[in-house]
Amino acid sequence: MKSWLLAFTISASVFAVEITPTVRLNQSLSFADDMNFANLDLAIERQLTSYDIQGLAGDIRFGTKVYPRKVMRDSLVLLKELTTAAKKCQETQPENVCSDQFNLELNEKFAIYKPVQGKSQNGLIDEPTTKYTSYYSPDVTGSRVPTERFNHAIYSKPTQPELQNFSRVEIDYKGALAGKGYEIFWVEDSYFDLYLLHVQGGGRINIENADGTKEQKYLSYDGKNTQSFKMIYHYLVQKGYLKAEYASVPNQRKFLQENPDKEEEVFGSCPSYVYFKESIEEPFGLDNIPLTENRSLAMDSRIYKTTGLINFVKTQKASHVAENGQVVKVPFSRFFIGQDTGGAIRGNARCDLYFGYGPLAELTAYNMNEMGEQYFLIKK
Repeated sequence: MKSWLLAFTISASVFAVEITPTVRLNQSLSFADDMNFANLDLAIERQLTSYDIQGLAGDIRFGTKVYPRKVMRDSLVLLKELTTAAKKCQETQPENVCSDQFNLELNEKFAIYKPVQGKSQNGLIDEPTTKYTSYYSPDVTGSRVPTERFNHAIYSKPTQPELQNFSRVEIDYKGALAGKGYEIFWVEDSYFDLYLLHVQGGGRINIENADGTKEQKYLSYDGKNTQSFKMIYHYLVQKGYLKAEYASVPNQRKFLQENPDKEEEVFGSCPSYVYFKESIEEPFGLDNIPLTENRSLAMDSRIYKTTGLINFVKTQKASHVAENGQVVKVPFSRFFIGQDTGGAIRGNARCDLYFGYGPLAELTAYNMNEMGEQYFLIKK
């Protein structure tokens, strides 16, 4: 789901051979990217920068074949070369010609693998489907100083251990950290908006300064308390405040707006609290890699320990809301790079897709719970 939900990562370099639960696919596939490779170069470059810093010692096994781990870097470089060539081809040739050439080279130069589904996932072995959810980065509006309008604080992680473990209610409603110097911004948004920011583990803040100037920064994960994370959805349903089939995020918001006397009670069911830091880059995934909207995804880092695995995804996502209020979904396929993880992302065939910012990203994030196809590409 989100990188902040996992408090640590296991360094891949301590393992002689990293073993992935994958099987080789011995047939050609058609790779159609619904975004025509937009943003893919950026995700690749961010991953290559991370590799240059951390190194890629040791080996990794896909299926029955053991590769030097540096194949991860080589695979990204090759994918970038092929997508660049495909885009250049489109400048002078018909789209189908370029697509056919791209697919031919991809199938010739890459070995294609798929995840082997584990017993914990519906008790099925060798089931080719992957479960997909998605996440995004919320936008909030705020100030560097408290005002009547901007009166809810966003906190960095306290340096004193005795201040790090207050609950959500103690911090937001009892003022446990107020005035201790850990406020980094004050926002106009509700405690529900802050809760959603915590759920997603990062976001973007639109700052309105006292002199009338505006700026935009990012909020990245800076740690959390040790208390349990529980979606308030479950409490709202358990208490009978909302029926499960109607407990969407908009309906959760509506309930809290209409029942302010129950707000503290409801948020008390989620004592976990996330701290943030200001950043000029987008929120970070694993290995301090800035997430790239529509291109980064989260997998179970206990299983896939090395970031940068090329994923080809085929599933469906929200497109828009129809006049009758129903969310309309459309099929899509796209390249993603494995650059994040999360406490709710568990299993060999389980992914959380990062869709970035804005209303459509939010709509997608709260309406994706799909099965689909997942393939990994490794340079031969």
